[in-house]
Amino acid sequence: MARPNRSAGLMAPPARGPLPNRNPTSTSLTPPATHNSIPTKPRKKVLLTPGHSPLDWARLTSLSPTLNGLPPGTPYLRVPPSLLKQYTGRKGKDAWTVLGGKVYNITPYMPYHPGGKPELMKSAGRDGTKLFGEVHPWVNWEGMLEGCLVGIAVEEGEVRVESGLEEMD
Repeated sequence: MARPNRSAGLMAPPARGPLPNRNPTSTSLTPPATHNSIPTKPRKKVLLTPGHSPLDWARLTSLSPTLNGLPPGTPYLRVPPSLLKQYTGRKGKDAWTVLGGKVYNITPYMPYHPGGKPELMKSAGRDGTKLFGEVHPWVNWEGMLEGCLVGIAVEEGEVRVESGLEEMD
């Protein structure tokens, strides 16, 4: 009886075949467009204090689903620029920012931010969507800051209290 060739088992090289098509087919000789999600500036990370890692933030948000700084039961707000400018994170006030048309209180997240508090303060009291997209467009801010949601950004004069997020979507 012939013995099976054990050396050709799991250690055998993979069968040769066509390589998968990893690039879209192109009919022109021009190179493909570059991908925009790579930051143009090198990121500066800071040393976080113990207990302030991204996993610690995830744990905190799962235990405390509301971190927006508003009294419990407060409906989401419609935030005009004049109100947003009051929340700069200075003089003991919270820091609010707009990301994608939604207003977030970023104060609770500051100790957990890998870039440090000064980087977050650049967008406090203003719309930080463009800056956020330039630095780290791959991050899902809606999921990460869900508990910090204050309301939606509106034009001046559109202030009225909403009981839900129906108009946000």
